[in-house]
Amino acid sequence: MSGTNSTATTQSGTPISSLPEAQDVAATDGVLGVFGGKVQIAKPADIVDAGMPTDVVRTTDLDEALSGSSLNQYVTQAATHAAASDASADRSETAAGASAASSALAAQTGAQVATIAAGVNADADRAQNGADSAQATAAGAGAILAQNTALASMVANNPVQFTNKGSWDASKNSPALTSGTGAEGDFYSVTVPGETSLDGVTDWELLDGAWFHNGVWNNLKKAGYPTIAQRFQGLLGVIAEGVTLNSRTSGAFTIKDALGYILTAIDGLGNISTAGKQLLLGSTLLDCNAKGQFLFGMRDAMGNLAWGVRADGSPAFPSGAARADLGPISVTSNDNPNGVIVKDQNGFVLLDTSGYYAIKTGDFTAEEIAERDRMQLARSAATMAGPGDMLRARPVWGISISIATGQSEMMGYVSLPALSLTQPYDNITFGEDPRGFDFSIDNAEWTPRGGDPSPKPLVAVNVDQNTYETLDLPASLVYKPSTVDVAVPTVTSGNPQIQISTTDTSINFTSGFSVGQTIQCAGFTGAAATNNESGGLWYSNYITLTAVSAQSITGTCDGVWWGWNPVAVTGATGVSIAPMRNTRDFGEQQSIAALNFFRGMQLAFRGMPSDTSRRLALLSCCVSGTTIEQLSKGYSIPLFDRISQSFAIAKSQGDALNTTSGCFLIEFCQGGSNTDTDYATYSPLLAQYFADVIAEAKEKFGQTKDPFIEIVPISGMNLPSTGIMDVCRAQVDYVLATPGAYIPTVGYPAIDYGPHYSSNGERYVGAMRAKVRHRVITQGLAWKPLIMEKATLRGRTILIDCHVPYAPIRVLPTWEGQEQSTQTDLGFGVYDVTTNNKLSISSVSVVGETQIEIVLASDPENTVWVTYGDSNHNGSGNIYDSDPAVSSDLYEWVEGNGAPYSENIADYIGKPYQLRNPMINYAIQSVKG
Repeated sequence: MSGTNSTATTQSGTPISSLPEAQDVAATDGVLGVFGGKVQIAKPADIVDAGMPTDVVRTTDLDEALSGSSLNQYVTQAATHAAASDASADRSETAAGASAASSALAAQTGAQVATIAAGVNADADRAQNGADSAQATAAGAGAILAQNTALASMVANNPVQFTNKGSWDASKNSPALTSGTGAEGDFYSVTVPGETSLDGVTDWELLDGAWFHNGVWNNLKKAGYPTIAQRFQGLLGVIAEGVTLNSRTSGAFTIKDALGYILTAIDGLGNISTAGKQLLLGSTLLDCNAKGQFLFGMRDAMGNLAWGVRADGSPAFPSGAARADLGPISVTSNDNPNGVIVKDQNGFVLLDTSGYYAIKTGDFTAEEIAERDRMQLARSAATMAGPGDMLRARPVWGISISIATGQSEMMGYVSLPALSLTQPYDNITFGEDPRGFDFSIDNAEWTPRGGDPSPKPLVAVNVDQNTYETLDLPASLVYKPSTVDVAVPTVTSGNPQIQISTTDTSINFTSGFSVGQTIQCAGFTGAAATNNESGGLWYSNYITLTAVSAQSITGTCDGVWWGWNPVAVTGATGVSIAPMRNTRDFGEQQSIAALNFFRGMQLAFRGMPSDTSRRLALLSCCVSGTTIEQLSKGYSIPLFDRISQSFAIAKSQGDALNTTSGCFLIEFCQGGSNTDTDYATYSPLLAQYFADVIAEAKEKFGQTKDPFIEIVPISGMNLPSTGIMDVCRAQVDYVLATPGAYIPTVGYPAIDYGPHYSSNGERYVGAMRAKVRHRVITQGLAWKPLIMEKATLRGRTILIDCHVPYAPIRVLPTWEGQEQSTQTDLGFGVYDVTTNNKLSISSVSVVGETQIEIVLASDPENTVWVTYGDSNHNGSGNIYDSDPAVSSDLYEWVEGNGAPYSENIADYIGKPYQLRNPMINYAIQSVKG
């Protein structure tokens, strides 16, 4: 294509170059010029198709090159933005000067068209460079949009920091990223997919986000995807029916009318300014041109004023409005009776001129309870929706350690046989048992069981409490004679005795039984059913063998606290005789079950089947029968030193494997041995204990962040009776006041043997702990257990507000020993604050999703303590929430493996543990209301 020469003139002789510049060239205008040696009239699009130089970008070429790409539209937009540079602005003005030329100026217009083409050619340099490589353009897209179009999950997980670092080539790892290395919050948008391995992630797709958080690189799927229009066209702006959208003003984005006046602008900080006075959001109108006394008003779909702001800045509401929330204060009008009610941010009444909330002498009305229930539901929901603790250490090391501390409840005392015999994931310990070898109250150091401290799969083992040797228990041993005879020998002292014999010569009791062993029976019927092992508050009706022969055994009729009287029978059939592991030995550990369930949820959350580069490890420095004083640093028997010793072994093993190590969690369950310790004594000892453990972790591993603290408050039969639940209350109050500490559950719902848990009970408590641990540590979410928050006393009625994680609260039977029960008062107690005397309760009822009502037998003389699960209730109660969660472990019972026959519960076997949250054992004082 060529245009006329610069010396051409019009018919009047005036040089064409001196004619005025055109203002516009439309896509449908004809353009006169010399094309291919001929004078022709053509449209701009025809000119491009006929003879544009090959280095000029054409929209159709770009569309074809990028068809099928998710970046098609954005590449076009990126090219447009590149063309809209200062240089292109100058040339575009030249184009504008030519665009309005008349057909009489066709020759000159042809020259201008050539100028346009040359200008477009020059202006397209940046766009063409981008188009030459779709990857480069995508990099620009990802870099620009990554900050603004990150997935909602990033917001929900509340990142501490989010810094856009631009694009990343995951095929060539450019710029080079390294596992475990980066600045907190760094974010790259993947512009070239690839399989570079970063912290175990190898699948990087186009516009995924690589985000460095908590010491590892995370893949935020599709975080860089933009949302844009499907089609657009324009160099300096987009014109639609006379309205221009462009960014060629001081704002980042403007909308202009047909005359060029700005209608709406968005500046570089995202602030919006508009020439209008009103903003319609759905059916709600925000009116900045309000009439009369208002500076600003909000109107509904009918034009009625909902609220406004007066000239003096005060808010105003229509006469029909019944409520206004002013910061932390809520003001409500009440026409039954007439008056005004002022409430604080917690919903408690500060002023009531209506008398509706005045102190009454009668019970709480249904309306009052319903309103309190609504307020408490809102408070509970707000608590659970709040941010979690992001400042504590998380399991980011090559070996991340959780250490169990406390006493017997935490270490599997009498929880035989062990059930967690295989490692389902990649969890480890150092040696063959996280408890080490000797964990008695002596001067022994923490040493690995088996002698070898190298990492081994984390499994549960059975340990003899006297020798601390590993017990090799048979998987199953049971005798089923065709018939048995029972005789009752005469005894002069001690518990009664029983003799069981059989004529079945296939039976040889000596092959599995020995003197001193405890055994149990099942299958006796009628009056002889007394001979069967039974549950109850503690397992009972077992036999301690005193003589064993091939077809006959004799033993004493024992129970945990008392003996029992056997019943003689001849020719009984269907009887089973098996070992019973009720000795004071150690077996299943709740901490193992907790770490396994936690690991499974953690891996699932990260979308990984395993991660051997970042393993979890368990250590245990629990000692049975110890007080907080004995466990503390500086005690005459250096039990505390075992924490430092076990940390040192773990650190050395990590160093030997050339991997990092650190402590992310301190587990704690203790208090049963502090039977005479009051609140004022126990509280500072507990705080100092955790401060010392944290200091040891930081010193040994060189970590800078404190580990989390997971406390299972003392409950059940081991709960001390001192004061008003003093030890338990001190533990709960420590958690409520300490960042990074949390209460996942209490142990009283577990099937137990009085003060200690069964094997299934240990795993149930472990699953409850893991469920909350995952929420707090992995997901970074807020947590508070089911707990009493306020007790309002009116007359002889107490209304209790409860924080409920998953409403509504429910009354359910609770295991005490091997039987379930529902207490008449559901586990609640009431005591006079002045005298500590227990007050008589007439009834306890659940009256709302968060409300519990206690009615006393008479009006109390003073303020009262309200307790839940105190020692008078065996540390137990019947209040739960409605959490639908279940465990990954299943309830197990195998005949002959040592578990009591009373735990043979058909409705439970082979099913997961239900993980409803129990109410936490606690005590609060009442307030008048």
